[in-house]
Amino acid sequence: MARKIGAVLAGIVIVFAVVIALQFAGMTMWPPPEGLDPMDPADREGFNEYIAGLPVGAWALVFASEVLGAFLGALAAAWIAGDHRRWFAGGIVAVALAGSVMNWMSFPHPPWFIFGQLFAYPLAFLVVVRILGPRPIPSRGMSRPLA
Repeated sequence: MARKIGAVLAGIVIVFAVVIALQFAGMTMWPPPEGLDPMDPADREGFNEYIAGLPVGAWALVFASEVLGAFLGALAAAWIAGDHRRWFAGGIVAVALAGSVMNWMSFPHPPWFIFGQLFAYPLAFLVVVRILGPRPIPSRGMSRPLA
């Protein structure tokens, strides 16, 4: 049980670490205007103006940070979990997608960004499944293979 909890926690931590690291890098390349606090609800209008003016490269970095974070978090969770790896990978990708949906609802995003992520998240999961390899066939209590 501790291994399963550790797998989930590690997956979520990796998602957030990748997203935060890459988005921090993006904020250094495309910094917000002086005095704008993106976390202050009173600055919502200024924040919306700032993000409306971001170049495609900034959006692409945010897009990549979220999908790459989901991929690496899912891969780590599956690896740590041991069994039921696909369920753990899928759960981490679902958590990452839920976080993205919350962001989509919080402030305006380009349509290509949203549609792209709706395609990229399942693709990230399928790549993790491919990396994990074929499912082991349960023995169902058989002590020797059939001849």
